[in-house]
This record gives sequence, structure tokens and C-alpha cells, in this order.
Amino acid sequence: MNLNKAETMQFHPLLDHHPIPLVPAIDPDDDNSAEAAVRWAKANAGAIETTVNRAGVVLVRGFEIDTPEAFRAVCQAIRPDLQNYTAGDSPRKSVADQVYTSSEYPQELEVLLHNELAYAGWSPDRVFFGCMYASETGGETHIADGRAIYEVLDPVIRDRFESRGIVYLQHLWDAGGAPGIGLSWQDTFENTDKGEVEGYLERSNMAYEWTDFGLRTRAPHKAVLQHPVTGEKCWHNQADQWHRAMKSVKVSFGAQGDSRFEPTTAGEETLGNHVVFGDGGEIDPSDLEAIREASKRCEVLFPWRSGDIMVIDNIMAMHGRKPFTGSRRILVAMA
Repeated sequence: MNLNKAETMQFHPLLDHHPIPLVPAIDPDDDNSAEAAVRWAKANAGAIETTVNRAGVVLVRGFEIDTPEAFRAVCQAIRPDLQNYTAGDSPRKSVADQVYTSSEYPQELEVLLHNELAYAGWSPDRVFFGCMYASETGGETHIADGRAIYEVLDPVIRDRFESRGIVYLQHLWDAGGAPGIGLSWQDTFENTDKGEVEGYLERSNMAYEWTDFGLRTRAPHKAVLQHPVTGEKCWHNQADQWHRAMKSVKVSFGAQGDSRFEPTTAGEETLGNHVVFGDGGEIDPSDLEAIREASKRCEVLFPWRSGDIMVIDNIMAMHGRKPFTGSRRILVAMA
């Protein structure tokens, strides 16, 4: 896909051997203030959107973006339709309107590649990351092209997921009782009204049941999506992180010692997550290991710089977080 002739912004790959992320050419002699960044983003929003739709990831580098408000203003200039993190299960804090901290899992754990909210009733088109300051070592937000993952996967495994789809199973705890694994259903849906939560679940085609522990849900999804602009097939799911037999950051963080969690029934009878094929069949963990290996081969890594803003097409690209040392502040917004 070619850029519109009226959109003259030039983009180049950040890294020599990877097509993503693409970086727009910004004149180093120009004003690099947060206010200038907003003006630049408004003037070039069309070019940024077109390029993200084609490449999957754009990294805006060179402006002084150091507050949640400045980050939000730039994101909104590119996509005015910012959304709340509704139905997400990662631990994070709201720091400004529709701006959150990135997942606050312990820094020694890796967050594996995934598409944001692929398991929920909605999934954003765009995910924005903003670096207020980077960690001493590690802490990269690694990325991968979902089209590349689709191509390198074993076709037999890929066909199983593409033809059968998947169902995410989740059992959330009630904030009225003892703390559980991850977020409560109240925090997950940013709502304490059961009726409103039920309405969201029904509109999202998710089956649900209130239990003694809290709320149990079943969310059917495709494992592969066709990109709405390019028509290309993109690997798009979190199956390897939701399966209860697979080591994941969610199980590592908070599951141990909770009597309401049992590894063999997590996501169904007990708290936690699980995933099955769309027809109810169990997924072989060896398939999930192969998916992780394929995703790893497509991984792209680069160090953050303060002021960076990364714009991700959430259908076309996946992201994660590497372990790190020292302090780190990465913010996220979605549209």
C-alpha cells in the first residue's frame, strides 16, 4: 500500500535487519517540545495511520514527552477515539484519562508476545506505548509481525487453530472477598454493577456464570484475523499464555498458595485462565510450545529512549515486555 500523495512524511526502519518498527523522519532542528509533538501528530496523523496499517508498528522518536498528559495528547491527535482498558486482566494503574501504566508484573518476569485484549469482548485497533524513562537494563517492549508468525508456523498446527477457533475460559474473583489471582471481576470490567457487567458480556457474545468464587466466562474468538485494510492473515491470539498447562506470567504472579486455584481446573472450576478449541477440544501443549518458538523467531527488540511513542496495529503486530532491572515507566493508551 502506497502513502497518499498528500502525505509526504518519510519513514525508515529503525533496525537494519528488520522491517519494523518504522520511524518517521523528524527534523532535529525543529521544536521538540510536547506542544510541538501534538501539532506534528495532528498534521501527520493520516500518514502515521496509513503506515501503521501497512507495516504494523511506527516508532515516533525525537520529542520530549515526559508526562501522562503529554502522551495522551499525542495519542489523541493521532486517534481521537481513545478507549478505556475495559475487560483487561493485566495489573496496571490509571494515571490519566484513558492512560494507564503498562502491565505491572514483577520486573524479573517476561510478558510474552500477545495481541492486546484478544480474549475480551473488544480488542483495540491501536495500542500506544510511551516511554517516560527506560530501565537500567532490559525492559524492552518487544514486537513481532503477526503476518510473519502466521507464515513460519507449522501449517498443520496453524490449520487446527484457524479452522477450529478458540475459546478463552476465565474465572475471576469477587472483590467482596479475599484477593485472588490477577484482577477481580470488578476491576476487570471497571464496574461494580452485576447487571451492567452482564450486559457487556451478552453484547460481546460471552457466556457467563456467577459462582461462589466470583464470575466465570467463556469467550469464543478466531485465532487468525484478516487485516481489514491489507486483507492479509495475521496470527492473533493469546492461547499459549492462557492454557493452564503452560508456564506464564499470570500463573507465576499470584496463583501459588491460593486454595481457590488448582492447576488442573483453572479457568473453570477454580480461579484462573484456560483456553480450548472452539469446538471444546483440548489444545495440545506441544502445539503451544511450537507457537512460542515460532513467535520467538519473529521477535524484534530495541532499547527504549525517553520520549519515545510506539504506535502498534493490534491486529497486525504483537508485543510483550522483557525482564528488567531498575525503575521503568512505560505508559499505554488504546483506540
